[in-house]
Amino acid sequence: MEQPLLALLPAALGRIALALHENRPPRLVWQEIEHAVTEVFGQSLFTVLAYDDASSRLCRLHSNRLDINPVGGIKRVTQSRWADHVLTRGEVFIGSNRDDIRAVFSEFEVLWSIGCESVLNIPVRRAGRTIGTLNLLGPAGRYDAADTTLALVFGQLAAGPLAAASQSLGDLDEPARMEQV
Repeated sequence: MEQPLLALLPAALGRIALALHENRPPRLVWQEIEHAVTEVFGQSLFTVLAYDDASSRLCRLHSNRLDINPVGGIKRVTQSRWADHVLTRGEVFIGSNRDDIRAVFSEFEVLWSIGCESVLNIPVRRAGRTIGTLNLLGPAGRYDAADTTLALVFGQLAAGPLAAASQSLGDLDEPARMEQV
């Protein structure tokens, strides 16, 4: 890690820890996490998704681009290499280019239109199960050298606020339209 990044981490992690300690509403915690991951990794699009294994659903809780990815959007999880990697095994996924984006996201053309050609998906886990993901998308190759251990630290900081949201997904009615991942 470069020295400037090391200098940023204490402040970034401290802001998230303070938001959690003060029991701020989840949307404020998401904003702090977004700010911190922007400083560390950079991205054009940042989303937070809650995951419910029983209903095979992901629900968008936060987005920095509401015009592209509105809060409340629901995705049906299908069997895929990505789902196994991120949701089942709880491992960070890095996609480097347009082919990787197309293989994972049904809305790949929309993502390409805003310059998102790479992805860093960070699983958020609690008690050995994935309960959500933090998703960073940016230009091609952006995350090829990303520190995945540090990415998982950000994921763990999101576990508390994500836990309640992931439990309530199974109770939602079936939406009229659902994306797939």
